[in-house]
Amino acid sequence: MQRTAEIAGGGIAGLSLGALLARRGWRVRVHEQGEQIREIGAGIYIKNNSLEVLEHLGVYERIRARGTPLAAAQIRFADGSVRQQRALSGTSRVVTFARQTLIEGLRDAALDAGVEIVTASRATGLRQQAGGRRALVTADGQVHAADLVVAADGVHSALRTALDIGSRFRELPTLIDRFLVPTRVFTPEPRTEEHWSGNRRIGVTPAGPEHTYVYMVAPASDRRAAAIPLDVADWSARFPRLRELLACLGEAPSTQYHYGVVNCPRWSVGNVAVLGDAAHGLPPTLGQGAGLTLMNALALAEMAGAAADVPAALQAWEQRVRFISDQTQKWACRYDSFTRQWPTALDFARPLVAWSFGRFRFLNDRMRIADRGLRLAGIRVGAEAPPC
Repeated sequence: MQRTAEIAGGGIAGLSLGALLARRGWRVRVHEQGEQIREIGAGIYIKNNSLEVLEHLGVYERIRARGTPLAAAQIRFADGSVRQQRALSGTSRVVTFARQTLIEGLRDAALDAGVEIVTASRATGLRQQAGGRRALVTADGQVHAADLVVAADGVHSALRTALDIGSRFRELPTLIDRFLVPTRVFTPEPRTEEHWSGNRRIGVTPAGPEHTYVYMVAPASDRRAAAIPLDVADWSARFPRLRELLACLGEAPSTQYHYGVVNCPRWSVGNVAVLGDAAHGLPPTLGQGAGLTLMNALALAEMAGAAADVPAALQAWEQRVRFISDQTQKWACRYDSFTRQWPTALDFARPLVAWSFGRFRFLNDRMRIADRGLRLAGIRVGAEAPPC
């Protein structure tokens, strides 16, 4: 008998898992509350662990011409001095895209695999069924029974809340503004730069042949940094070498939101799995939101795809892979705290700390554990996992 999956959320998590399960013979339906499949945001860093899954799905080949493989990452101070530089190759490779490019690639892969995508369909909760299984409930009152139900509906997940497992989303006192500027004049080289000035940061990265992705981060208590429209004069005083870029950003649309972190004590209850930001939402300081999501979707599909006992497979999945997400989430929060709370009186010591993040292998291995992918959990991309 053909297995079935009902997935709440038509983002990176829902579409990637849907495609992976459908390719294993499952009948999959994805519920997206929006009127269309689209991503809110600007650019996105696709790191090695993400690339491995996208290559496995054939998505990377679809979208590679619309991305920028990066050669290096730099941290620069406001005076222009380079305080850290990392080569981006091997397990540290990174390609940047507009976020919409990625979501369209995943959407097309899901449709090609036979996934049914239903838009304007908002998941509101769960209903207990005979045999202990739960079914997905949508806002129109319909009940969708399935062998597997997946909460991939973001940090404020309605399905995760319905599981009543003590989960919560916590807003952090850090603000980020994101811009996607239709020019490469500011990023002629395939390099990402993060500029630091006190407790503010500006990231500048090429994102495909025609766009530059910019993010601006500051403590939420910094009122001038939080101003909308952008206070170009104030930011330019802090980052004088970026005056031309900042003037351009003053005329560009942006999104602003607080960093946040999700605490989810359990990733599964019975036949319900929690995936993506709903399970491990984290600050974007390490650029691993998409990476963790894609890795965990692949592992879930590998371990539950042919399992006779789906609830047992979900438990085994969490035990096998969760440590990577937990450690990445902790380091992402630590990095946020470091950049936001570092005392200005100790700015003289900041270059040494920035240098140590990139210099010491033991520190890098812990902070960037996700870059090495699922091999750490004994799962290889494209190979069947050992029995649960």
